[in-house]
Amino acid sequence: MIIKTFTVLSIVLLVSNLTNCCDLEELFSAREISLEAALNASDIAFRGFSTPVREQSSIITVYFDLVAIYKGEGLLIEWRKLNNYFRKINVTFLTRSGSSECLMLENEVPRDYIVFANFLDDEIRATSAARWDEEADLRVWRSLGWSQWSDWSACSVSCSSGIQQRTRHCLEAKCSGFNIQQRHCNLFGCNETVTPLSLKEGKFFHPSRDRWQPIPDRPTAWRLTPNSYIWIPASVLFPDEDGRNIPREFSLALTIRIPNVTLGTVFSLRSRSKQQTYLSLEVAGSDLKLIHAAETGTDVVRIPAGLDDAQWHQIAFSVRDESILDVFVDCEWSRTEILLAHTLDIPNDCDIIIGYLFTGDLEHLSIIKNAHSAKLQCSSTQVPIEDPDVRFTKDGFKLFTRKNIAKSRKHRY
Repeated sequence: MIIKTFTVLSIVLLVSNLTNCCDLEELFSAREISLEAALNASDIAFRGFSTPVREQSSIITVYFDLVAIYKGEGLLIEWRKLNNYFRKINVTFLTRSGSSECLMLENEVPRDYIVFANFLDDEIRATSAARWDEEADLRVWRSLGWSQWSDWSACSVSCSSGIQQRTRHCLEAKCSGFNIQQRHCNLFGCNETVTPLSLKEGKFFHPSRDRWQPIPDRPTAWRLTPNSYIWIPASVLFPDEDGRNIPREFSLALTIRIPNVTLGTVFSLRSRSKQQTYLSLEVAGSDLKLIHAAETGTDVVRIPAGLDDAQWHQIAFSVRDESILDVFVDCEWSRTEILLAHTLDIPNDCDIIIGYLFTGDLEHLSIIKNAHSAKLQCSSTQVPIEDPDVRFTKDGFKLFTRKNIAKSRKHRY
Protein backbone atom coordinates (compact mmCIF):
# COMPACT_ATOMS: atom_id res chain seq x y z
CA MET A 1 0.00 0.00 0.00
CA ILE A 2 0.61 3.38 -0.34
CA ILE A 3 -2.06 3.82 2.34
CA LYS A 4 -1.93 0.97 4.80
CA THR A 5 -5.21 -0.01 6.37
CA PHE A 6 -5.10 -0.72 10.09
CA THR A 7 -7.45 -1.15 13.02
CA VAL A 8 -6.82 1.26 15.84
CA LEU A 9 -7.24 0.29 19.48
CA SER A 10 -10.80 1.22 20.42
CA ILE A 11 -11.42 2.14 24.05
CA VAL A 12 -14.96 2.73 25.33
CA LEU A 13 -15.54 5.09 28.24
CA LEU A 14 -18.92 5.22 30.01
CA VAL A 15 -19.81 8.68 31.31
CA SER A 16 -22.94 9.34 33.34
CA ASN A 17 -23.01 13.12 33.14
CA LEU A 18 -21.31 15.69 30.93
CA THR A 19 -20.37 19.20 31.88
CA ASN A 20 -20.05 22.14 29.55
CA CYS A 21 -16.29 21.75 29.64
CA CYS A 22 -14.45 19.77 27.01
CA ASP A 23 -11.56 18.84 29.29
CA LEU A 24 -11.62 15.03 29.51
CA GLU A 25 -10.66 15.20 33.16
CA GLU A 26 -13.83 17.18 33.90
CA LEU A 27 -15.95 14.35 32.52
CA PHE A 28 -14.93 12.24 35.52
CA SER A 29 -14.69 15.00 38.15
CA ALA A 30 -17.85 13.83 39.94
CA ARG A 31 -16.15 10.59 40.93
CA GLU A 32 -13.24 12.36 42.65
CA ILE A 33 -11.04 9.29 42.35
CA SER A 34 -7.32 9.58 43.02
CA LEU A 35 -4.65 8.62 40.52
CA GLU A 36 -3.53 5.82 42.81
CA ALA A 37 -7.04 4.42 43.23
CA ALA A 38 -7.73 4.63 39.49
CA LEU A 39 -4.46 2.80 38.78
CA ASN A 40 -5.16 0.02 41.27
CA ALA A 41 -8.64 -0.52 39.81
CA SER A 42 -7.50 -0.68 36.18
CA ASP A 43 -5.88 -3.31 33.97
CA ILE A 44 -4.34 -0.70 31.67
CA ALA A 45 -2.96 2.80 32.18
CA PHE A 46 -1.31 4.86 29.48
CA ARG A 47 -0.27 8.39 28.66
CA GLY A 48 -1.76 9.77 25.44
CA PHE A 49 -1.62 13.00 23.48
CA SER A 50 -5.13 14.03 22.46
CA THR A 51 -6.30 15.46 19.16
CA PRO A 52 -9.69 17.10 18.45
CA VAL A 53 -12.96 15.43 19.36
CA ARG A 54 -15.57 14.44 16.80
CA GLU A 55 -19.14 13.84 17.87
CA GLN A 56 -21.90 11.69 16.42
CA SER A 57 -25.10 11.64 18.46
CA SER A 58 -24.17 10.27 21.91
CA ILE A 59 -20.68 9.11 20.87
CA ILE A 60 -17.63 11.31 21.30
CA THR A 61 -14.34 10.08 19.83
CA VAL A 62 -10.93 11.30 20.94
CA TYR A 63 -7.76 10.21 19.16
CA PHE A 64 -4.57 9.76 21.16
CA ASP A 65 -0.97 9.38 20.10
CA LEU A 66 0.44 6.85 22.54
CA VAL A 67 3.31 8.33 24.56
CA ALA A 68 3.92 5.81 27.37
CA ILE A 69 2.38 2.69 28.93
CA TYR A 70 2.36 2.53 32.72
CA LYS A 71 0.44 -0.70 33.22
CA GLY A 72 -0.89 -3.50 31.05
CA GLU A 73 1.84 -3.47 28.41
CA GLY A 74 1.42 -7.21 27.85
CA LEU A 75 -2.32 -6.79 27.26
CA LEU A 76 -1.70 -4.06 24.72
CA ILE A 77 0.93 -6.15 22.96
CA GLU A 78 -1.57 -9.01 22.58
CA TRP A 79 -4.20 -6.57 21.34
CA ARG A 80 -1.68 -5.23 18.88
CA LYS A 81 -1.06 -8.67 17.46
CA LEU A 82 -4.79 -9.26 16.97
CA ASN A 83 -5.75 -5.84 15.66
CA ASN A 84 -2.69 -4.54 13.83
CA TYR A 85 -2.51 -1.81 16.48
CA PHE A 86 -0.07 1.04 15.95
CA ARG A 87 0.80 4.19 17.88
CA LYS A 88 -2.61 5.79 17.43
CA ILE A 89 -5.33 4.96 19.97
CA ASN A 90 -8.99 5.68 19.31
CA VAL A 91 -10.94 6.44 22.53
CA THR A 92 -14.74 6.48 22.39
CA PHE A 93 -16.94 8.04 25.04
CA LEU A 94 -20.47 6.61 25.27
CA THR A 95 -22.64 9.23 26.95
CA ARG A 96 -26.08 9.11 28.52
CA SER A 97 -26.99 12.72 27.93
CA GLY A 98 -26.68 15.31 25.21
CA SER A 99 -23.10 16.26 24.48
CA SER A 100 -23.52 19.06 21.99
CA GLU A 101 -22.09 21.58 24.45
CA CYS A 102 -18.94 19.58 25.07
CA LEU A 103 -16.95 19.58 21.87
CA MET A 104 -13.32 20.22 21.21
CA LEU A 105 -12.99 22.58 18.29
CA GLU A 106 -10.86 21.55 15.34
CA ASN A 107 -8.24 24.11 16.39
CA GLU A 108 -8.31 23.06 20.05
CA VAL A 109 -4.81 22.77 21.50
CA PRO A 110 -3.94 19.04 21.95
CA ARG A 111 -3.35 17.91 25.52
CA ASP A 112 -1.61 15.15 27.43
CA TYR A 113 -3.77 12.75 29.48
CA ILE A 114 -3.38 9.66 31.61
CA VAL A 115 -6.17 7.21 30.75
CA PHE A 116 -7.14 4.24 32.96
CA ALA A 117 -9.01 1.28 31.44
CA ASN A 118 -10.17 -2.32 31.87
CA PHE A 119 -10.88 -5.24 29.54
CA LEU A 120 -14.54 -6.23 29.26
CA ASP A 121 -15.89 -8.70 26.69
CA ASP A 122 -12.83 -8.29 24.45
CA GLU A 123 -13.29 -4.53 24.61
CA ILE A 124 -11.15 -1.97 26.39
CA ARG A 125 -13.24 0.40 28.49
CA ALA A 126 -11.66 3.38 30.14
CA THR A 127 -12.99 4.43 33.53
CA SER A 128 -11.19 7.71 34.17
CA ALA A 129 -8.74 10.21 32.77
CA ALA A 130 -6.44 12.83 34.29
CA ARG A 131 -4.39 15.62 32.82
CA TRP A 132 -0.74 14.58 32.54
CA ASP A 133 2.03 16.54 34.24
CA GLU A 134 5.36 15.58 35.79
CA GLU A 135 3.89 15.21 39.28
CA ALA A 136 1.06 12.97 38.06
CA ASP A 137 3.56 10.92 36.05
CA LEU A 138 5.75 10.34 39.09
CA ARG A 139 2.73 9.47 41.27
CA VAL A 140 1.65 6.75 38.83
CA TRP A 141 5.11 5.19 38.63
CA ARG A 142 5.52 5.31 42.41
CA SER A 143 2.16 3.65 42.91
CA LEU A 144 3.44 0.79 40.75
CA GLY A 145 6.57 0.59 42.93
CA TRP A 146 8.97 1.72 40.20
CA SER A 147 10.84 4.86 39.32
CA GLN A 148 10.36 6.34 35.89
CA TRP A 149 12.29 4.68 33.07
CA SER A 150 15.56 6.35 32.28
CA ASP A 151 16.14 7.71 28.79
CA TRP A 152 17.09 5.15 26.17
CA SER A 153 20.85 5.09 25.90
CA ALA A 154 22.58 6.17 22.72
CA CYS A 155 22.58 3.47 20.05
CA SER A 156 25.83 1.52 20.18
CA VAL A 157 26.46 2.15 16.45
CA SER A 158 25.33 4.76 13.94
CA CYS A 159 24.35 2.11 11.34
CA SER A 160 24.24 -1.63 10.65
CA SER A 161 22.28 -2.68 13.77
CA GLY A 162 23.16 -1.67 17.31
CA ILE A 163 21.70 -2.02 20.80
CA GLN A 164 20.30 0.52 23.24
CA GLN A 165 18.77 0.07 26.67
CA ARG A 166 16.97 1.88 29.47
CA THR A 167 16.80 1.18 33.19
CA ARG A 168 14.53 1.81 36.16
CA HIS A 169 14.81 1.05 39.85
CA CYS A 170 12.42 -0.35 42.43
CA LEU A 171 11.23 2.11 45.09
CA GLU A 172 9.87 -0.64 47.34
CA ALA A 173 11.43 -3.64 49.05
CA LYS A 174 10.40 -5.71 46.04
CA CYS A 175 8.73 -4.92 42.71
CA SER A 176 7.05 -7.21 40.22
CA GLY A 177 8.64 -6.97 36.81
CA PHE A 178 12.02 -6.18 35.30
CA ASN A 179 14.51 -3.33 35.62
CA ILE A 180 16.11 -3.24 32.14
CA GLN A 181 14.79 -3.12 28.59
CA GLN A 182 16.84 -3.52 25.42
CA ARG A 183 16.02 -2.99 21.75
CA HIS A 184 17.79 -2.94 18.38
CA CYS A 185 18.52 0.38 16.71
CA ASN A 186 19.97 1.95 13.52
CA LEU A 187 19.23 -1.14 11.47
CA PHE A 188 19.89 0.53 8.10
CA GLY A 189 23.05 -0.25 6.16
CA CYS A 190 26.19 1.86 6.49
CA ASN A 191 26.79 1.91 2.74
CA GLU A 192 23.57 3.92 2.18
CA THR A 193 23.87 6.26 5.18
CA VAL A 194 25.49 9.67 5.69
CA THR A 195 25.87 11.36 9.09
CA PRO A 196 26.44 15.13 8.84
CA LEU A 197 27.12 15.55 12.57
CA SER A 198 30.25 13.38 12.23
CA LEU A 199 31.80 15.47 9.46
CA LYS A 200 35.53 16.12 9.90
CA GLU A 201 35.63 19.26 7.76
CA GLY A 202 35.13 22.10 10.19
CA LYS A 203 34.30 24.69 7.53
CA PHE A 204 30.68 23.51 7.43
CA PHE A 205 30.19 24.14 11.16
CA HIS A 206 29.06 27.53 12.43
CA PRO A 207 30.76 28.51 14.63
CA SER A 208 33.80 26.24 14.28
CA ARG A 209 33.28 22.67 15.43
CA ASP A 210 35.65 23.01 18.39
CA ARG A 211 33.20 25.53 19.85
CA TRP A 212 30.23 23.18 19.68
CA GLN A 213 29.07 21.80 23.03
CA PRO A 214 29.34 18.01 23.45
CA ILE A 215 26.97 16.20 25.85
CA PRO A 216 29.08 14.68 28.67
CA ASP A 217 27.10 11.45 29.07
CA ARG A 218 26.30 11.04 25.32
CA PRO A 219 29.57 11.07 23.35
CA THR A 220 27.73 11.04 20.00
CA ALA A 221 25.44 13.99 20.87
CA TRP A 222 25.77 17.78 20.54
CA ARG A 223 24.01 20.66 22.28
CA LEU A 224 23.01 23.29 19.74
CA THR A 225 22.19 26.92 20.40
CA PRO A 226 20.54 29.43 18.00
CA ASN A 227 24.00 30.41 16.75
CA SER A 228 25.33 26.89 16.11
CA TYR A 229 24.37 25.07 12.91
CA ILE A 230 25.68 23.11 9.92
CA TRP A 231 25.28 24.48 6.40
CA ILE A 232 26.60 22.16 3.71
CA PRO A 233 25.94 21.58 -0.02
CA ALA A 234 24.11 18.29 -0.40
CA SER A 235 26.51 17.35 -3.20
CA VAL A 236 29.29 17.01 -0.60
CA LEU A 237 27.36 14.21 1.11
CA PHE A 238 25.87 12.70 -2.06
CA PRO A 239 28.42 13.11 -4.89
CA ASP A 240 27.03 10.38 -7.17
CA GLU A 241 23.31 10.97 -7.56
CA ASP A 242 22.91 11.18 -11.35
CA GLY A 243 23.09 14.94 -11.59
CA ARG A 244 21.13 15.53 -8.37
CA ASN A 245 22.54 16.79 -5.08
CA ILE A 246 20.37 14.45 -3.02
CA PRO A 247 18.35 11.29 -3.70
CA ARG A 248 14.78 11.91 -4.84
CA GLU A 249 13.63 9.39 -2.23
CA PHE A 250 15.31 9.13 1.17
CA SER A 251 14.79 8.73 4.92
CA LEU A 252 15.87 10.94 7.81
CA ALA A 253 16.45 9.56 11.32
CA LEU A 254 17.55 11.54 14.37
CA THR A 255 17.49 11.50 18.16
CA ILE A 256 16.45 14.77 19.78
CA ARG A 257 16.05 16.27 23.25
CA ILE A 258 14.54 19.69 23.99
CA PRO A 259 15.55 21.10 27.41
CA ASN A 260 12.89 23.81 27.15
CA VAL A 261 9.94 24.39 24.83
CA THR A 262 11.40 26.15 21.84
CA LEU A 263 11.15 26.92 18.14
CA GLY A 264 13.69 26.47 15.36
CA THR A 265 14.77 24.39 12.37
CA VAL A 266 16.14 20.91 13.05
CA PHE A 267 16.74 19.93 9.43
CA SER A 268 16.14 21.65 6.11
CA LEU A 269 16.73 21.16 2.38
CA ARG A 270 16.76 24.48 0.52
CA SER A 271 17.10 25.12 -3.17
CA ARG A 272 19.79 27.55 -4.29
CA SER A 273 18.01 28.57 -7.50
CA LYS A 274 14.45 28.59 -6.11
CA GLN A 275 14.45 30.31 -2.75
CA GLN A 276 10.81 29.43 -2.06
CA THR A 277 11.33 25.68 -2.58
CA TYR A 278 12.34 23.76 0.54
CA LEU A 279 11.60 20.84 2.87
CA SER A 280 12.01 21.64 6.56
CA LEU A 281 11.60 19.81 9.89
CA GLU A 282 10.92 22.35 12.63
CA VAL A 283 10.22 22.36 16.36
CA ALA A 284 6.89 23.94 17.33
CA GLY A 285 6.57 23.82 21.11
CA SER A 286 6.20 20.18 22.15
CA ASP A 287 5.53 19.05 18.58
CA LEU A 288 7.37 18.91 15.29
CA LYS A 289 6.09 20.09 11.95
CA LEU A 290 7.29 19.11 8.50
CA ILE A 291 6.93 21.96 6.03
CA HIS A 292 7.14 21.45 2.29
CA ALA A 293 7.08 24.58 0.15
CA ALA A 294 6.93 24.37 -3.65
CA GLU A 295 5.62 26.35 -6.58
CA THR A 296 2.27 24.58 -6.24
CA GLY A 297 1.81 25.68 -2.61
CA THR A 298 2.82 24.77 0.93
CA ASP A 299 1.97 21.65 2.93
CA VAL A 300 2.40 21.48 6.71
CA VAL A 301 2.35 18.10 8.48
CA ARG A 302 2.06 18.27 12.26
CA ILE A 303 3.90 15.52 14.19
CA PRO A 304 2.83 15.12 17.86
CA ALA A 305 6.01 14.11 19.68
CA GLY A 306 5.73 15.19 23.32
CA LEU A 307 9.12 16.92 23.27
CA ASP A 308 8.35 19.02 26.35
CA ASP A 309 9.44 16.27 28.79
CA ALA A 310 13.19 17.01 28.38
CA GLN A 311 13.84 13.37 27.40
CA TRP A 312 15.46 11.88 24.31
CA HIS A 313 13.09 11.01 21.46
CA GLN A 314 13.63 9.09 18.23
CA ILE A 315 12.15 10.79 15.15
CA ALA A 316 12.24 9.44 11.59
CA PHE A 317 10.45 10.07 8.33
CA SER A 318 10.65 8.78 4.75
CA VAL A 319 9.99 10.61 1.47
CA ARG A 320 8.72 8.34 -1.31
CA ASP A 321 6.69 8.16 -4.50
CA GLU A 322 6.89 11.95 -5.03
CA SER A 323 3.99 12.67 -2.68
CA ILE A 324 4.09 10.39 0.38
CA LEU A 325 5.56 10.94 3.85
CA ASP A 326 5.85 8.11 6.40
CA VAL A 327 6.49 9.34 9.96
CA PHE A 328 7.75 7.35 12.98
CA VAL A 329 7.99 8.65 16.57
CA ASP A 330 9.86 6.71 19.27
CA CYS A 331 10.01 3.55 17.16
CA GLU A 332 6.29 3.49 16.41
CA TRP A 333 4.57 4.33 13.15
CA SER A 334 2.82 7.65 13.69
CA ARG A 335 1.23 8.61 10.36
CA THR A 336 1.36 8.42 6.59
CA GLU A 337 0.57 11.70 4.86
CA ILE A 338 -0.32 11.84 1.18
CA LEU A 339 0.25 15.24 -0.38
CA LEU A 340 -1.12 16.34 -3.71
CA ALA A 341 0.11 14.06 -6.48
CA HIS A 342 3.66 14.75 -7.67
CA THR A 343 4.01 17.83 -5.46
CA LEU A 344 6.81 16.66 -3.17
CA ASP A 345 9.50 18.57 -4.99
CA ILE A 346 12.89 17.83 -3.42
CA PRO A 347 15.30 20.52 -4.64
CA ASN A 348 17.99 18.94 -6.82
CA ASP A 349 20.41 21.83 -6.18
CA CYS A 350 19.89 22.01 -2.45
CA ASP A 351 21.90 22.80 0.63
CA ILE A 352 21.44 20.87 3.88
CA ILE A 353 20.95 22.94 7.02
CA ILE A 354 20.95 21.43 10.51
CA GLY A 355 20.05 23.33 13.66
CA TYR A 356 19.34 26.84 12.41
CA LEU A 357 17.92 29.09 15.18
CA PHE A 358 17.37 25.93 17.23
CA THR A 359 18.09 25.20 20.88
CA GLY A 360 18.36 21.54 21.87
CA ASP A 361 20.38 18.34 21.72
CA LEU A 362 20.89 16.22 18.60
CA GLU A 363 22.37 12.76 18.18
CA HIS A 364 22.81 10.25 15.34
CA LEU A 365 21.25 12.38 12.64
CA SER A 366 21.34 10.13 9.58
CA ILE A 367 20.21 10.60 5.98
CA ILE A 368 19.58 7.23 4.32
CA LYS A 369 19.32 6.61 0.59
CA ASN A 370 16.33 4.34 1.08
CA ALA A 371 12.71 5.47 1.19
CA HIS A 372 11.73 2.64 3.55
CA SER A 373 14.36 3.06 6.27
CA ALA A 374 12.47 5.29 8.72
CA LYS A 375 11.03 2.19 10.35
CA LEU A 376 14.58 0.87 10.88
CA GLN A 377 15.69 3.62 13.26
CA CYS A 378 14.75 1.48 16.26
CA SER A 379 12.70 -1.63 16.92
CA SER A 380 9.36 -1.45 18.71
CA THR A 381 10.15 -4.89 20.18
CA GLN A 382 11.67 -4.50 23.63
CA VAL A 383 13.43 -7.33 25.46
CA PRO A 384 12.75 -7.28 29.23
CA ILE A 385 15.71 -8.22 31.46
CA GLU A 386 15.83 -8.86 35.19
CA ASP A 387 19.32 -8.10 36.44
CA PRO A 388 19.70 -8.09 40.26
CA ASP A 389 23.33 -7.01 39.87
CA VAL A 390 22.25 -3.57 38.62
CA ARG A 391 20.98 -1.40 41.46
CA PHE A 392 20.33 2.26 41.95
CA THR A 393 22.47 4.43 44.24
CA LYS A 394 22.83 8.16 44.72
CA ASP A 395 25.52 8.02 42.02
CA GLY A 396 23.27 6.29 39.50
CA PHE A 397 23.05 2.66 38.38
CA LYS A 398 25.91 0.48 39.58
CA LEU A 399 26.97 -3.13 39.04
CA PHE A 400 27.19 -4.47 42.61
CA THR A 401 28.91 -7.81 41.96
CA ARG A 402 31.56 -9.11 39.58
CA LYS A 403 29.99 -12.46 38.80
CA ASN A 404 29.08 -13.43 35.28
CA ILE A 405 26.32 -11.01 34.36
CA ALA A 406 25.13 -13.04 31.40
CA LYS A 407 24.28 -15.91 33.72
CA SER A 408 22.46 -13.68 36.20
CA ARG A 409 20.10 -12.16 33.67
CA LYS A 410 16.67 -13.66 33.13
CA HIS A 411 15.23 -12.88 29.72
CA ARG A 412 11.51 -12.88 29.04
CA TYR A 413 10.27 -13.18 25.48
